[in-house]
Amino acid sequence: MAWSTRELAELAGTTVNTIRHYHRLGLLEQPPRRASRFKEYSADDLVCLLHVRRLAERGVPLSQIVALGPHGALTPEVLRQVDAGHLVEIERLQKARSDIAFLLRWETHTASPTHVAEPGDGWKRARHMVPGRQHGSDPSRTPEAILGG
Repeated sequence: MAWSTRELAELAGTTVNTIRHYHRLGLLEQPPRRASRFKEYSADDLVCLLHVRRLAERGVPLSQIVALGPHGALTPEVLRQVDAGHLVEIERLQKARSDIAFLLRWETHTASPTHVAEPGDGWKRARHMVPGRQHGSDPSRTPEAILGG
């Protein structure tokens, strides 16, 4: 069975531009061309493309996939590095969610329907209004610290 670039992209659930990008990076070899000058991809090309996509979707950087070769297997070291990167990203997102929850609680207790507080002195004077806000609490947990105000 042979497919054009568009057909291969459809089969793999990706785009023609992604396939071209993978060619430029060396992740997918250039296939032979038909007499009509269209590229002719094989089942091996589809398997390779699906392998690259599966690794990329799991967070393996394309540069590491290139280093593995077209059908390369991941080493435990690479998987641990990817996992560590995911952990850092999860921690960053959890902190962002915590900051957003704090700001939402702040808005509930300080904003009226006609006025939304702006960062600055008003927030500094009203800190005591936030539930659970005690003197000497973590200074990084203020609206101005979170928003950079």
